[in-house]
Amino acid sequence: MSWLSRTAAAALLVGSALTGNSVFAQQSAQDELAEIRAQMAAQQAELQELRQKLELQPAYGIRPADPAACGGGPEIYRLPVCYDYFYEPSCCDDAKPPKQHVMKWYTTYDKGFVIRPFNPEENPYEIKFGGWVQLRYNGFAREEDSWTDNAGVTRPIRNRNEFEVERARLQISGYAIDPRLSYFIQLDGDTDGADTVDFFDYWWAWEFNDDQQVFLGKRKVPGSRQWILSAKHTRLADRPMAADFFRPGRTVGIFGATKVGENGYFEAMIGDGYRTENVPPSAIDDKLTFAATNYWDPFGDFGSKLTDYDWTCDPLMRIGHSFVYSPNAGSPTGTPLDESDFIRLSDGTRLTSAGALAPGVTLSEFDVYLYTMDFAYMWRGFSFDAEYYMRWIQNLQANGALPVENLYQHGYFVEGGYFIVPKKLDFNLRYSYVSGYYGNRDEYAAGFNLYPCDTRNLKLTFDVTKVNGSPLNNTSSGILVGDDGLLFRTQFQAEY
Repeated sequence: MSWLSRTAAAALLVGSALTGNSVFAQQSAQDELAEIRAQMAAQQAELQELRQKLELQPAYGIRPADPAACGGGPEIYRLPVCYDYFYEPSCCDDAKPPKQHVMKWYTTYDKGFVIRPFNPEENPYEIKFGGWVQLRYNGFAREEDSWTDNAGVTRPIRNRNEFEVERARLQISGYAIDPRLSYFIQLDGDTDGADTVDFFDYWWAWEFNDDQQVFLGKRKVPGSRQWILSAKHTRLADRPMAADFFRPGRTVGIFGATKVGENGYFEAMIGDGYRTENVPPSAIDDKLTFAATNYWDPFGDFGSKLTDYDWTCDPLMRIGHSFVYSPNAGSPTGTPLDESDFIRLSDGTRLTSAGALAPGVTLSEFDVYLYTMDFAYMWRGFSFDAEYYMRWIQNLQANGALPVENLYQHGYFVEGGYFIVPKKLDFNLRYSYVSGYYGNRDEYAAGFNLYPCDTRNLKLTFDVTKVNGSPLNNTSSGILVGDDGLLFRTQFQAEY
């Protein structure tokens, strides 16, 4: 009988007692009312106990694991977003479990907005949303009107004066089905890409333990340290010219990563190609690419940043190297595929352009070997990093005679900086160099970063670059092929 039914019955009994129908009915009504009051008191006590438990629930207000390390900051509150309701046992239940209220998920901020389970073993689903954006001004003043590539094609060099959204990234990550099975999706939109949105990275990863993972999907080919590090952590507005000239791109494949010793890391990959992002399967050859990278931090974890924002008390150092082997094949008719059009000669000529190596001859097949060595150091606001590149292009196959049997290209960059005002203002210098059979190119750059809000997540950058004949075409950095002149960049960057 429900509470309302019992109340109605009790009221009828009391009414009959008041009219003198029955002394027995009066006594029954009083007993029924007493029972109802007892049940209501028990429910109120249970509700009060639940309120006390919720107020003491650790998931609502907890301090960091080490409050002293965080300055004894305020409590971090988590808001539950999904939970099980009270369990009401039916009259047919043999065993009536106690009523309970179990919260499943909560939302908080952890380098992104997160919906996270209280118990990952019972509810293995988590999702995090983060992102970052770069709003940039580019101004380029040319010193030459045009440039001529090795195929004999002359192209104009344009002055530029423009605002652009260079990188607008949305990142979605978490785990599903099992806490060891994580996923990552990164979408990118920018104005120099016709405002289209690309799926830059997307993969599933299985974590065997804290030190070893395997990734399945689309990721960066690990062929250069500067390339592997995120573009939001570059020293100036973008990467050095040499880094962009030699680096590979992204591809789909299988990636394995493991910790080596206390402060070492190793990653290996087998994938579709040197750079196959935004290339359909019909434009990819039947050759696979192999790559690996390895580094060692002799003084402790160097981290993923290049500048010493945290003003480290003890010196930190990273030493590493990377290797890529990527064979490229053409179509059955000897036409080069889109996958291979990323490589350029040291003067900026696209390797697979008609006449790039000889008049009327088109290269369709070749093998690429890339080896890089890298070094980075930081201490007390000072930081320095450098990378040296060696690239061999061998086994050249074309529709005609070639003047060379193989190509060798090499280059490097060095850059350094210092925080003039700790965690507020740093100044940086850079030199970058590319050399090969078809010319030498270099750049000089200087600039500073301003952090106005006591966090490295908000940054203003200004730099000036003197480009002496660019060998690459990279709209992301604002350096276009053939550029000879001064490039001015001002950038606003925010991430969450």
